[in-house]
Amino acid sequence: MGVLFDTRTVSQSALEELGAIFRQISLLGTASEHLFVVQKDLSRSIDFLTSFSNLKKLTKISKVIWIDDALFDHEHLLPLFPSIVFLCEGSMEMLDSVAGILKRKILPFSKTHQVSLIVASRLVTATELVIENLGIKGDVSVYFWPELRPLALEPDVLSLCLSQGGLGDLFAGSIAPLDQLASALLDLVIQSNYKIRLTNAFLKGEHSIKLWTIYQNKYQAHLTKVDAKTKKLILDQDDTLFLDQHSFMNRNVDFVCLDRSVDLVSAVLTQLTYTGLCDEYLGVNLGSTTVPEEDLKIKFGDPDDEIYPVVRNLNFSMVGSVLNSKARVLQAEYDKKNNLTDIEEMKKFVGELNSLKESQKWVQKHTVVAENILKAVRNGDVETRVVPGLEADTPSSNKFNAFLELQQEILSDNLDNKRNCAAILQYMYEFEPPLSEVLRLIVLTSIVKKGIREQEFEQLKTEVYNTYGLEGFKTLLNMRELKLVYARESLSFLPSSMSEEATTSAHQLIRDFGAISTTLNLMPISDHVDPENPKDADFGLAGYVPMVARLVEAIYSREFLAGPRDVRVRKHGWDNLDLSALDGELRQEFLIPETKKPLFSSLIPSKSGRLADRKDLVIVSVVGGMTYSEMSMVRFVLGKNSFTKDKQIIFLTTGIIKGDDIIESVRYNC
Repeated sequence: MGVLFDTRTVSQSALEELGAIFRQISLLGTASEHLFVVQKDLSRSIDFLTSFSNLKKLTKISKVIWIDDALFDHEHLLPLFPSIVFLCEGSMEMLDSVAGILKRKILPFSKTHQVSLIVASRLVTATELVIENLGIKGDVSVYFWPELRPLALEPDVLSLCLSQGGLGDLFAGSIAPLDQLASALLDLVIQSNYKIRLTNAFLKGEHSIKLWTIYQNKYQAHLTKVDAKTKKLILDQDDTLFLDQHSFMNRNVDFVCLDRSVDLVSAVLTQLTYTGLCDEYLGVNLGSTTVPEEDLKIKFGDPDDEIYPVVRNLNFSMVGSVLNSKARVLQAEYDKKNNLTDIEEMKKFVGELNSLKESQKWVQKHTVVAENILKAVRNGDVETRVVPGLEADTPSSNKFNAFLELQQEILSDNLDNKRNCAAILQYMYEFEPPLSEVLRLIVLTSIVKKGIREQEFEQLKTEVYNTYGLEGFKTLLNMRELKLVYARESLSFLPSSMSEEATTSAHQLIRDFGAISTTLNLMPISDHVDPENPKDADFGLAGYVPMVARLVEAIYSREFLAGPRDVRVRKHGWDNLDLSALDGELRQEFLIPETKKPLFSSLIPSKSGRLADRKDLVIVSVVGGMTYSEMSMVRFVLGKNSFTKDKQIIFLTTGIIKGDDIIESVRYNC
């Protein structure tokens, strides 16, 4: 498979940009070394990009300290460093904190100091105005570092790493996450040397449409600034791309962008893939998970880790047997040394020894992670069942299983309103779970039931207040305001269209869960579930195919539909796909010049999708964040299709989220 764009260049570009800024700072003064005062959140991102030792070589930073407005007591260091460089994000609060430190601690005594401020932001004009209003313009040299985000968390995952996927800002009506994501998409195009030429756009939801508009405006503005040589490069690539149908199909770049509101269901369900459960129970930050008790940190997507690509998309029940199998193979390789008699064979074994040790190290690391997921899942429960393999390679506990089973009961709509409410309360009384778990169940119920009856909603509201206090009560009310949950009172003597208010909003687009679930086969029925060889993309959640995955799949195949299907190869897209039970604007655009449209007036020949050296790409983006399980399911549905299995996939999103983030983003807005 040909790769159109190597995501590792994103990190390289960010570092090169930061190095260029430091070279500018050095040219303005005589300082050979810098004191680096950095916002702690940004330091984690920088640490992701490179090691401190490498950063020191690149920038001549000698010492790093954190920005702390309340306890900035590093004055004793200032005489040692004639150059002081601050780095922070461009938020009003952070710039105000930095301005306070500068005014009180540094500027009054900085006659011999060179003071610089690097702002990680693309909003140059607005940020410059804030700096001027804070009264530090002219006292410090200001630079902008626009290349920090997105971060390449894995070879196919680019994330802005916004808190809760930027949902808090989106719920508050801010378009900042859209602007940042549009800028990141433009950066991909530019950094690919314009080889990423978007040919199809598939958009669902208000935020996705806005993002696409912002991107197009940014792209057109960018074209006005490029030099003649670059403009010719772009035109030449267009001529090559649209030479004929075959050349087009071999260089197709599809941009699929969905709002998080398209499918809150998959976001609130418990993830069951290896990486998904890591995030649910151990936590994954900037693509890394830690086990403090074992002094272990794993960076997912590490190029030296040959185990992670094998286990990341698996249902967790399969992970133990895979790790054990790999361990046995490695042990067998080690044991060969006992039977070696030939000198050449011994030399070969010695040459492979380092590789065997490296593989064994990664097997051990992932085994520790898997064991600690099991430990976290059990959460103190006495009853556990042991499954051969990784001591117990299937998460099993009363609480864990009860949570999963209740999710499945709600999804299947097996409970009436009263029993549904009673089941949630029983789970709450018996296990005393965190507030987020109870609210996730309430969100799920509201979507499946097209709202919760007023009587049951009042009962849930009262019990949430009594158990979790005012904060839980306010969070639930805020969720109702956003229509993530919805109370309704159905009057039997009125038509349903009059007796029930609309249950959707810009933040929750599923109008009729039962209908859309049936239409898109979101809960496929199978006589035999085999986690090792899944038939459909429901193995990463509780028997549910994420709508994100299904909508991506539907662009290229309708094999998931029940009944007779038209399997003739036509221009792919969402044409004739019934999405009437899903609100929100839908748009799909065929992005070709008017002069080239006659090339595509007929059916695209099927063989064109199987040309050698393919370099076509699918960019999947979710505004408001994606879960690890959703990404695994998208990989699965594209990987099982002969037409798409060789396409490169890049996930470009505002952040990696899990169910608790939905609740936290609402709590943030209380």
